[in-house]
Amino acid sequence: MPTKSTIAAHTGQRVSGAMKRFMISLLTDAMAHPENLESGKKHLKAYCESERLNYRTVERDLDLFFGLLADYRNNNSVVLYHFLRLQAQFCYVDKATFDTLPLAAPNPDSLCEEHALSSYHTGADLLSSDNVGGMVGGHLIGL
Repeated sequence: MPTKSTIAAHTGQRVSGAMKRFMISLLTDAMAHPENLESGKKHLKAYCESERLNYRTVERDLDLFFGLLADYRNNNSVVLYHFLRLQAQFCYVDKATFDTLPLAAPNPDSLCEEHALSSYHTGADLLSSDNVGGMVGGHLIGL
């Protein structure tokens, strides 16, 4: 049975090396100079047309990446770092290339704080994802 998931369709989509290099340079430049993002989006539209990609979907993925990046820069959370890394793949940036982006390392203490906050519950017999070693869906992003 074929899947109708937009995630499966989007992540499996092939793009040219030129598009990947453009996306990496766009992300790197916009991370250093956020005011350049809008002008980069104009060039992105031309790349999307030549690659036959839906510009609105790619733009939405970029906006989500930069929204996560803003949150990540506020607290350097390990969990947000993993979500940011996952979202970068929707922007055609692979994991190895993501590791070269100018990002501060995640704060390992934030994982302890997040675990302490998420493990709070009122009864010892409650079933939660903490009792089985992680957050629900965490296995999808390597947690």
